[in-house]
Amino acid sequence: MTGGAHEIESIRAPQVQRRRRVAPRWRIWPISALIVAACVAAALILPSIERHEGWTVGIQWDPSTAQATLAAIAGGMITLTGFVFTAVTLIIQTLQTQSPRLLLALDRSDRTPVLFGVFSGGAAYALVVLSRVTTDFVPSLSVTLAIALVLLAIGLFLRLLVTMRTSLNPGGLVRIVGDRLRDTIDRFHPAPESAPESAPRPAGGWDEARTSERREVSFRGNPGVFQSFDERAVVRLADAAGAVIEFTPAVGDFVAQGTVIAVVHGGRPIREGALTRYIHVGPDRTLEQDPAYGVRLLADVAVRALSPAVNDPTSAVQTLDQLDDILHRLVTRSLGEGMLLGRSGVIRVRYRAPQWESYLALALDEIRIYGRASLQVMRRMRALLLDLALVAPADRMPAIRRRLEALDRAAGRLSDHMDVQDALVPDRQGLGSP
Repeated sequence: MTGGAHEIESIRAPQVQRRRRVAPRWRIWPISALIVAACVAAALILPSIERHEGWTVGIQWDPSTAQATLAAIAGGMITLTGFVFTAVTLIIQTLQTQSPRLLLALDRSDRTPVLFGVFSGGAAYALVVLSRVTTDFVPSLSVTLAIALVLLAIGLFLRLLVTMRTSLNPGGLVRIVGDRLRDTIDRFHPAPESAPESAPRPAGGWDEARTSERREVSFRGNPGVFQSFDERAVVRLADAAGAVIEFTPAVGDFVAQGTVIAVVHGGRPIREGALTRYIHVGPDRTLEQDPAYGVRLLADVAVRALSPAVNDPTSAVQTLDQLDDILHRLVTRSLGEGMLLGRSGVIRVRYRAPQWESYLALALDEIRIYGRASLQVMRRMRALLLDLALVAPADRMPAIRRRLEALDRAAGRLSDHMDVQDALVPDRQGLGSP
């Protein structure tokens, strides 16, 4: 085990691989194209059915009014599409300003192709229906449906504006990352922290396997980041072979071609291809099975806010609010090296996970270094650490004490005596009510 002497392992059942529920980016644009094709097909077919079947609606259109309405709808939809392009550009610029990695982590812009499909499809529908309007026939139902498409497009556009207003600011972005990170922590660190001697131990598995024959599995694909692995599939594979699979890189580590990515202990041989097909290596880290990456994203936002070019300590305090909750969840959870149980309750998979001090350092150390001249950040961080000290188990207190002492030293380096005294006061609002 790589952790401290008192860190116990996090033992749990394998999770369903949630990655497969998310539509890959390349599948979104075909959906947009299908929306446009469906609108064009409806514009071609519906007027013919109206003429043949004699369908009517309560609204009657004369030819000139229908033509003017459809032309206005087509022009308006094209203009609305241009607004969406502007909004997407603003989303990208805002995310890049907060942290270059937020764009990949949140991936909110992937939904905008559906908007493009609705707006472009509405414009195409209006133009095609316009071509079917003659002096002796007006497809009233088709014209009315064009107005319905306008109302749908306006609703989607307003929702986009609301999303931008509530999410595309430092507070909204860190809340989104915090919500996703809390879900990941609850799935991967569900067990409460307890003393090693009182922790329940599964029957057999790791202790027996590590003394057995070991076989290394090397990675043969393109280099990238170890993003995740399909937990249930890998556990089934280990169960079938009667072996224990130990992943050597941690999730989030860079993996080069030929790197040993797993070691199989005991049991029958497992083909490399059978195992590596369930391992996901990509160009960037993800939040799928990597809680430390979520902490890294939050710390990035705070550090960027504290840079001299931005100088926004309030945004850093908002990020510390999220980190406060994340660290409170982690301080009472069992961390250590993760273990997954097979069908009979035997340990079948082992993987590396960050320890408590790793999480604490990742969350606070860089913010403390870059925010040591900000009373707001110093006071908020002191309140965070003192709150943690109230609930932290004894073996996790030394890491908290060291950071409180570092805050004391940073406060002592301030030039004005009043600032020194203020920096030593814990305050959850930074510069609110102590």
